[in-house]
This record gives sequence, structure tokens and C-alpha cells, in this order.
Amino acid sequence: METMTCVVIASSEDIRQILAASLHALGVDSILLESLGELPATLHESAACGILLELTSAIRATPQEKVATQEWIELFPFAKFKVIDHEIRIAGKSLEVFVDECHEFNPRVIRKSPRRVGFLGVYLSPDGDFDTAEKTITTNISDQGYFIYSSREWTVGDRVWLRFPGNECDVCGTVRSWQQWGNNKTIPGIGVEVDPGKNCH
Repeated sequence: METMTCVVIASSEDIRQILAASLHALGVDSILLESLGELPATLHESAACGILLELTSAIRATPQEKVATQEWIELFPFAKFKVIDHEIRIAGKSLEVFVDECHEFNPRVIRKSPRRVGFLGVYLSPDGDFDTAEKTITTNISDQGYFIYSSREWTVGDRVWLRFPGNECDVCGTVRSWQQWGNNKTIPGIGVEVDPGKNCH
């Protein structure tokens, strides 16, 4: 079995070590970073299955760091956390649940191709029949896939089907990230990695 590795970002050395120990107890290795700005270079070199960002470190990150890392974060299981009295708290879930999500994600190094803003109409379906397809749009595109606006609930690892109006090509892919509706700091939707050779944009 391939080793699972999560990236932990926290400005405090003590907090980084608390996370590293907790992840190790769950059978997960960690890469420890002091700042959000270190993330892109790290993901170019090391395969990861998830990203944990300390809440205070997220707040202190510069606008440039936030812009430069947003597209990478969308590609992985991601959560913000805080540590209170050595207890790790993640909004809406436990560390164990987050690790379970990472188990469903194939560790990867970030793609080298650029992501472009692109608003394309698309039918988003949980199956190839498109009977319950959601009419929506992409918000950005790359050679590997799309980020698609969606208010539905998804799970990392879900298979999805895409159909672009006016294009005969249906696309199949895998959900690699999910931003839940109701978090007003991010656009709700899913990052979809399309199957090789199946990109139609």
C-alpha cells in the first residue's frame, strides 16, 4: 500500500509537531510547512493526499499567497484546523474523518499545466444517464480537468459525468476536491480530474 502523506501548514513549530504526531498515530506521514507560500513548490516535488491549514496561519497569509495557492488547494482533500489544549479541531469533522477522505484520494504531485478562468455551461451528473443532471458552469479549466460550481453534496472519489451543450463529447472524471455550499469564503463546487484523453474544452 502506498504511504499516505498530508501537508500540514502552521506557523508554530509546536502545532506542527502536534499534527505530525496525531497523523502518525493514524498511519499517515506528514510534510510540515511554516507558511502557505511554501505550498506550491512542495506539491511540485512531493505526492500528497491532503492538506491541513491552521486557521491562524490562513488568516496571516498574504493576499498573494492565498491567490497563488487556491488552485492547488482545490485539487486535494482540504481542511482548516485549530489546536486548543492539544486537541485538534476541524470544522464539521474530526481528524479521523479527514484522514478517511484522504484514503479515497490517490496521492499526487500537482499538475504542471496552467489553470485558466473559463465559464462553460455544463450538465453535471452522478451517472451516465444524465436523468438528474445539474445545469451549471465551470469556473476554471486546465488540461487535467475543471472546477465546477455545484450546490450538491459530493464525496472525494465520486465518479461524475459531464456534458457540454453543443458538444457531442461526454466526459467522465473523478471528484478530487469538494467545497461545500454555505462556506462564504469559497465558491461551492467540485474539482474534477477527467479521465485521460477525455477532455473536450
